[in-house]
Amino acid sequence: MKSLGDTLKSAREERGISMDQVIHETNISRNYLEALENEAFDEFPAEAYLVGFLRNYADFLGLDADKIVGVYKNYKLSEEPTPIEQLVGPPKGTVIKKLLPWIALAIVIIAGGVLGIPRVITFISVARANRQAEAAQVEEVLPARDIRPSLPLWEGEVRPSDTLILEDESGELDIAVSDDNGKLKIDAGSAGSWSLMLGEEIYIPGKDGNPAWRLYLKDSGLPGGGGIIEVQQLAKVLPDGDFSEEAVVSAPPSGESERKRDVRVILSAETPDRYTLDINFRDFTLFRYKVDSQDSREAYYADGDNFRLDIGRKVTLWSSNAGAIYAKIGGKELSFGRRGEVVVVQIRWILNEETGAYDLSMVPLY
Repeated sequence: MKSLGDTLKSAREERGISMDQVIHETNISRNYLEALENEAFDEFPAEAYLVGFLRNYADFLGLDADKIVGVYKNYKLSEEPTPIEQLVGPPKGTVIKKLLPWIALAIVIIAGGVLGIPRVITFISVARANRQAEAAQVEEVLPARDIRPSLPLWEGEVRPSDTLILEDESGELDIAVSDDNGKLKIDAGSAGSWSLMLGEEIYIPGKDGNPAWRLYLKDSGLPGGGGIIEVQQLAKVLPDGDFSEEAVVSAPPSGESERKRDVRVILSAETPDRYTLDINFRDFTLFRYKVDSQDSREAYYADGDNFRLDIGRKVTLWSSNAGAIYAKIGGKELSFGRRGEVVVVQIRWILNEETGAYDLSMVPLY
């Protein structure tokens, strides 16, 4: 019987599909696809991402996604057996193990009488220092780096201990990168501190208090920690503190995807009023959303699930299966993408300088 990884790899090869083609069609990064085929499940930042990407990959290959996910769950159960102590009781020698600390203490006391307490303490201290030094050598320490992104648009890998140095006409801003329980922590000092999950973005203010840079976490869970981020310098800020379309979506470097230019206007209004987003799900997907300044929320949704969001200015949406989403704003249907496609979009009001009206626009972020 084939393993889970062999099943995925064989299905891909039998269909004559290259890894590059899978990456292009599913928008799943190479390291996660290879981790699925090699069953390197520890490469994923959380099980939610693993299951979401596994289901999308299985759908893309024409496999039964429910069965594939079931195989993974059975594999996980087999890798986490019930502790033997719970099945047969405490093993022989447990009492002796419990007495070992007292035996060691007795030896120290006796040795203290023979060698003298100072020598024993010195011996223990040296042994402890040696153990700590050996433990430190086990974990490779990556050197700290100062990274100066080539703006206005830059994409690259960052890892814990790196420092991003962002520069504009008002000066430089140092941003410390670290790990926060699996999230990528961005510390910009007095400008603010954020902990990002995959697909999330932040806006960092400049010295004048207006948003000056956009940071977007495009990939995470890289070896050694860290992730791949996109840094964009915002070229123009409107008087009301919102961004123009030009500022949010600048031309990507040569060879980069054109998706970020595809800003779609949903409706227009004289003032940026509150609006309602109705979401219905037609298939299984991992879905996350963040409304205005509220905390982001994430959950699995299946065919038939639905809910409504009341939004003031903007909402950011992330889905592991864009084709599973059926949504409406003001009776107008929204299309997020193909089945199995990972998508991140932001819906918000943008001032149209030509008409003077506000356009409620859907801006692709990934």
